[in-house]
Amino acid sequence: MDVPLQSDAMTGSTLSPFRTLQNPNFRRLWIGAVTSAAGAAVGSIILTWLVYNATHSPLAISALGIVQFLPTLAFGLVAGALIDRLDRRRLMLTCDVARAVCFGGLAVYVLLYGVSTVALIGVVFVVATFSTVFRPATNAAMPRIVPASDLSDANGLLQGATTIAQFVGSPIGSLFVVTVGAAVGFAFNALTFAVSGTMIFLMVIPTGASSARIDQPRRRSLLGDVSDGLRFLRSQRALLIITLTAMVANFFLTIWGGFTVIYAAEHLHQGATGFAILVAANTAGFAIGAILPGRVHTSVRPGIWLLPTWGLVGFFVVGLAWTSSLFVATVLSVIAGALLSFGNTTWLSGVQREVPDEYLGRYFATDEAGSFAMIPAGLAVGGVLVLTLGISWTYVIAGIGTLASNVPLFLSTTVRSWGRK
Repeated sequence: MDVPLQSDAMTGSTLSPFRTLQNPNFRRLWIGAVTSAAGAAVGSIILTWLVYNATHSPLAISALGIVQFLPTLAFGLVAGALIDRLDRRRLMLTCDVARAVCFGGLAVYVLLYGVSTVALIGVVFVVATFSTVFRPATNAAMPRIVPASDLSDANGLLQGATTIAQFVGSPIGSLFVVTVGAAVGFAFNALTFAVSGTMIFLMVIPTGASSARIDQPRRRSLLGDVSDGLRFLRSQRALLIITLTAMVANFFLTIWGGFTVIYAAEHLHQGATGFAILVAANTAGFAIGAILPGRVHTSVRPGIWLLPTWGLVGFFVVGLAWTSSLFVATVLSVIAGALLSFGNTTWLSGVQREVPDEYLGRYFATDEAGSFAMIPAGLAVGGVLVLTLGISWTYVIAGIGTLASNVPLFLSTTVRSWGRK
């Protein structure tokens, strides 16, 4: 077996979270994820710029954003069934190869034929479809890659590092556009997915993972597996409440995060520099919060830890609405990002410990489909609120909504006892 196991006595806040990188399988996954996250950020910036430059149409930009969510909404539940039915490592490898081919082909197309908005949006849709499988497959495979005692630190390192990689990749994408050109940028994106695929190819998932089930006879159809996964979620009262709460909270959190540029410009009266500072502050907070759950042992009672972290994010969003100081707004953004990431990592690790392996893919895909559905809805409602009430009151509504949406977590005894050891 390629995964070194560690006892609970050897883990915890006394050891560095970076020790999880000593696990060869997790290290390969981490390298691939960070590399492809940076590449995806580069590709996203280039795609957005090319579509805008070719059309100068806000509708085209909206279409580009919408097609990134459509595959998850359309195929997410089926993707979850596939993840639980097939070998997760092979699925992840297939997705990375397909995404590398898509961006490599797009690079050649742009180089030979120039920019086509239809081709750009088409590639985005295809890549998003494979990403719909890749993301929940990664989360579902994690318990087979690292010991249960290391899940919080491993998830934290993965989330924190990929967030930073995405943040760094965005300005790199801008540099590609103005220096070497879009085709080279897309080729770079393809290369990062190839690196990720290579790392996954080198991974060895221990015996007992989903790969051990791929040759077993299946009595249900694919849709039957989807229905079975939904029945499982309905039977888990605490998990159902947490999942539905997170979906509603995502609606209000999207209103907060989706209009940061307007907040910086119209509320704080800062320019592009102020906007960049707030984004950087939120990114830094997210990276910090991601590695904290392993330091304070949230694996013992994850349900209790979720109560203050997710809810308090709304309190600091309201604080953003009432301050006119860039410094105070920066501090609040760091804290809000850290709390949100802390809760996300705690939830993710708790699910990986509590949900049986055969349902993990379907659970994560179901959660992602619901959460992604909230993003376009939040952006649409947020836009109307900004136009009618202004950015300050929009942030107040977003913050209060986030606080209110987490009330079910406080009222539920099953949530408070969820994951208790």
